[in-house]
Amino acid sequence: KNFIERQQRIQYFMRMAKKGEEMKLQRIEQKRMEERRISQFENMKKLAMNRLAAVIQRVYRGYLARKTVENLRHEQQKADLAIVFLNGCATEIMRVWRGYCGRRDTERLRREMAEFLFILREREAGVEEEEFAMQLQSLDQA
Repeated sequence: KNFIERQQRIQYFMRMAKKGEEMKLQRIEQKRMEERRISQFENMKKLAMNRLAAVIQRVYRGYLARKTVENLRHEQQKADLAIVFLNGCATEIMRVWRGYCGRRDTERLRREMAEFLFILREREAGVEEEEFAMQLQSLDQA
């Protein structure tokens, strides 16, 4: 009887040990599964963060590009206005220069015309004097 009780107790403890071992394995498996789920969740979280970072970067790069284009347009407008201003200045300089050249050329032409007329009148006067002198000689001879 003692032997049988002892046998039963051993079997009971063996079942309990086996059951405890199975429970320990289940806990280990549950812990491993939980760690895997946490790892997957963290991976998903990292992936989501990376996607959000990519969206933020894309939006910011678009903003920078728009600002750059706006600044380039502004600089282009300033350059265009400077060209218009310089063209106006060049036009004014040309207008003044042409006026100066026109007045200078007119003065030169007036002097040349006066000299030409003076020379022409001198010649005419010389011819008239010769004719008058010839007339006087012809009168003196007659």
